[in-house]
Amino acid sequence: MTRVKSERLNIAAEISAAARSLGVTDPEIEERELDGGGWMTDFVIRLDDEDVELDVMHYARVAPSARLTLEGWQFEQVAASDLQQVITKILSGEAVIKPRRTFLRRPDHVLEVATRTGTYYGSSESFSKERAAVWETRLLLTPES
Repeated sequence: MTRVKSERLNIAAEISAAARSLGVTDPEIEERELDGGGWMTDFVIRLDDEDVELDVMHYARVAPSARLTLEGWQFEQVAASDLQQVITKILSGEAVIKPRRTFLRRPDHVLEVATRTGTYYGSSESFSKERAAVWETRLLLTPES
């Protein structure tokens, strides 16, 4: 149980640091316990006059990584130590959204972000260029890129 509390504090610190680095001094943060020994942290960052919702889910048996959901973009197995960098890079425009075709599915997109330890890929079933948020628009890969 001590290990879970320690990881929970580390992840909460990473989230808070990401918010501060984006100029958000007091993000709305809500935590709750999950069945099976895990927990979830929901938080909202106000960016470009839009609310950006993020969820971090952590299970004790899958330590020290978490699932990050950022406005419908889902990243699996994000190292706790990379959360700050992943969130900050995405929301500050240092990531890219690329088109991707999958077998027997409609065209979709992948959000790619590189950190000091590796590259993470997020997927979204609901992303649409026409309804993209300001932060997503900055990440769209254009044909000239």
